[in-house]
Amino acid sequence: MVAVKDKLFALVKSLTKAEKAHFSKYARLSSVKDKPDYLKLFEYLDKQEEYEEELLKKHFEGEKILLHFSRKKNQLITKITESLGVLYESRIPETDLRRQMNQLPVLYEKAIHEKTLLKEVEVRIRAIKKMAQKHEQLHILMELFDWEKRVLVNQDKKTKEQETQTLIAEQESLRHILNVELTLRNIYSEAYLILTKDIELEITANRDKFERLMEYPLSIDEVDALSSKSKKYFYFLKSSYHHIRQEPDIAYKYARLLIDIFEKQEKKQGFINTVDYKNQLCYYMVTCSRAGKYEDYPQTIAKIRKMYDNAEEDILLLNTMSFLGLKYYLNTYQFAEAAELADDIDKHWEALLKVTRKRRQLAYCYNMSIVYWLSGNVEKAVTWLSRILNFEDVKEGQRIVLFARILQLPIYYDFEDENLDNRVESTRRVLAKRKQLGDFESMVIKFFRKLIRTYEKDKKKTLFQQFNAQLNEYQDNNTPAPHGLEELLVWCTRHIK
Repeated sequence: MVAVKDKLFALVKSLTKAEKAHFSKYARLSSVKDKPDYLKLFEYLDKQEEYEEELLKKHFEGEKILLHFSRKKNQLITKITESLGVLYESRIPETDLRRQMNQLPVLYEKAIHEKTLLKEVEVRIRAIKKMAQKHEQLHILMELFDWEKRVLVNQDKKTKEQETQTLIAEQESLRHILNVELTLRNIYSEAYLILTKDIELEITANRDKFERLMEYPLSIDEVDALSSKSKKYFYFLKSSYHHIRQEPDIAYKYARLLIDIFEKQEKKQGFINTVDYKNQLCYYMVTCSRAGKYEDYPQTIAKIRKMYDNAEEDILLLNTMSFLGLKYYLNTYQFAEAAELADDIDKHWEALLKVTRKRRQLAYCYNMSIVYWLSGNVEKAVTWLSRILNFEDVKEGQRIVLFARILQLPIYYDFEDENLDNRVESTRRVLAKRKQLGDFESMVIKFFRKLIRTYEKDKKKTLFQQFNAQLNEYQDNNTPAPHGLEELLVWCTRHIK
């Protein structure tokens, strides 16, 4: 979608189908006969792809809606936010609890003059407290202590002094838990900003600041005593810390514990913060990749894909999921699944370019070429391969460009390219010039020279069998295997069959 500058238009376009339907009903509640101007404005904006104020004013020319137009726009913003508040009031525990808390002052004021109402206030407080404890709404619980003490003061009880002391002790205990949560949240916020700019902490100043921030989290021993929110901050910080220290297994362990907070505790409480959950699922995939633990990849990818409705809005999440997912499917030879993900990447490629560095763009193109080639869509493989060669003048990621020189030979062979002979010789010259013509590359070029000069089907099959044996022998005797070797083995096997 085209970048939106008008805040009202941005708000309208951000609404889901359900939110729009709810607003349309909500907007008519205070209007029995005529459709309100703000609803007319909403319906018009909802149908537009871009915000063009001149066209909008032309559409409503002669109507009262254009009188005090800025005020009408602000009115629509207010009505939309009111509608969203009503829609989500009972779905978000904090919002529902805040609504109930807002009713206490009025009811308490009545109870001051009519003592029989104190019992009702007490019942309300008890219900709110139970719900706040379930959802770990610590700020609400802190406020409730004051209300409990107010009710207790106005009751005729012999034990109210003792009960007041108990409440004060409980409040102090909760204050400590809340202070820990706030401290960890602040550390998390600072650390997150540093890691966003310098994920490997290559800049000394960033590394020093991160290590200073970690002094407090590293001092925490009793993790079970932390609130759920505190645990989320703690696990993320610990995972990041061990990631920086090149300890992928420990980083993975804490990332897994962080996901468990969302999937077990928050789900049990009845509400999951989906924005944070999506971010942490992507981070979890990164830790899985670093630790070589791919068991959870398929379901993690499925969870993320299920949650993002608008790829343009979640492009950073799509980027992480897509890049790591593509590598996973290729490494596990799941070419059909890889092709499905590749189609999604292809669809959003222009948006992905805006959030990925040149080196990752090259890696994308390389993997996309392989995916489409090995899944049978050679034409698309050629398209992505050609994008790699456009990076010849870019310094970053030149090794991938050279890998693509070898990769292009089998792809263009399957594409039945008439100029394959020239491509083989061009590849040899470029690799030799860059001093990258090693034993593996020479073996591949020698094979293709023979292949393009062989026409009999049986002789071609024999060549493929011999080349397959050479590749297997090379793989057994060389660690790590060079880029492209595994793909060539898959390709040879298919042609032998």
